[in-house]
Amino acid sequence: MTGSHFAFFDEISITASSDAVPMVEDHISLRHTAGGIPVIIETLPSVRSVALSVNIRVGSRDEDPRLCGMAHLLEHVMFKGTKDQSAKEIADMIEGAGGELNGFTTKEMTSYHVFSLDETISVAEELLSDMMRHALIDEEHVELEKGVVTQEISSLEEDPESYASVLLDQSIWKGHPMSFSESGELECVKRICANDLRDFHDRFYVKPNVYVVAVGNLEGKEVMRWVSEQFDDLPNTKSPVKRKAPHPHSSINVYPREGDQAYVELGFPSYDAKNTKHHAASLAAIILGAGSSSRLYQRIREKEGLVYQIHMFPDAYSDCGLLETYFSSSVGEAEKVIRLIAEEIRQFKEEGLVAGELERAKRWVKGMFVRKLESTENRMYWLAENYVLSGKVQPVSRWIGEFQEVSEEQVLAAAQDLLRTRKLCIALHTSERPGKSIAKSISDLDF
Repeated sequence: MTGSHFAFFDEISITASSDAVPMVEDHISLRHTAGGIPVIIETLPSVRSVALSVNIRVGSRDEDPRLCGMAHLLEHVMFKGTKDQSAKEIADMIEGAGGELNGFTTKEMTSYHVFSLDETISVAEELLSDMMRHALIDEEHVELEKGVVTQEISSLEEDPESYASVLLDQSIWKGHPMSFSESGELECVKRICANDLRDFHDRFYVKPNVYVVAVGNLEGKEVMRWVSEQFDDLPNTKSPVKRKAPHPHSSINVYPREGDQAYVELGFPSYDAKNTKHHAASLAAIILGAGSSSRLYQRIREKEGLVYQIHMFPDAYSDCGLLETYFSSSVGEAEKVIRLIAEEIRQFKEEGLVAGELERAKRWVKGMFVRKLESTENRMYWLAENYVLSGKVQPVSRWIGEFQEVSEEQVLAAAQDLLRTRKLCIALHTSERPGKSIAKSISDLDF
């Protein structure tokens, strides 16, 4: 499993306001065990479920280029059984406890999580700690999961809507590990062996890369006891994760495919997750391309009828960011759509916001959070991803409160700063000959 659960919102971090979302938030805290492991706990006595995750600060951007896909493949193999329990026995136990065990890999983290009823939390804790401490990582399971992962990669490449985002990453972050797909590359995955995964595990699955998130109807003291007993004796790393911020590229790239449809991603480098300007950039993206009331949707989908879907959204990471626009259309209409996007951006920058537009965008954000974060699972995902990207642990109401403080001037300033032709990178996933013709023709874009 790969990718972020809250790509649109991973990075937003905000302070309380009188207009905060009226949702249940009993207590969120960041604690540390005696061994120094960070533990984020949110207690929700009104629910009957629990979500626990053990998270590692390592992802696809931390891999050897020759073995890209290592983090994702290891995530798969970790579920294949431990020294004491087979994968089938683990599945029987967690489902018998009314729960589920799963994981995901992103560019900057790997997460292993378990959901259960509050009354069976001890089963969830036992299974998660056993898997994290005693996974087999043997050659048989590695070869088995390599077959599964290569099928996953092939499926991704055959899904042009999803694959277009991978191609944009390759284009804008070219030459940097941020360009790696979380799933990996086929040839890279095929050459990974069990020893490679064990070395990767021993290098990165150690302190201070490990942190824990616990959400639901639980006792904070008991969670701390469990984390201390199971993980405080982990070794400290001798080779900490070292990252260098990527340098974005401005270019127009054609990635050939057969067919008469074009799948297009436009990207602008944006602010990282710690930058307070990111809130304003997010709102600019919402106004331009989030939802059916957005400018791009109304102009290109509703008025012109050129696309089925079009959207703009922000991605933010620990040291970089991206404002991304996606659409698909017939090959013959792709250039027109791109020029209309440029026209809408130009108008937005020159004329600013219209009455009510910013408030509608803020309400849109609040609505998304309220709906997404009504489950312990999603709250756990959000806390885990936001912490690794921004280093912050805050209630959702504080997050949304700071959104309310963003002014029209700040939104427009972010748009003026980021949405510039000289920063634009485009990935065209379409037939080669018309794709090259489109690339040549739109080289005169100016906004």
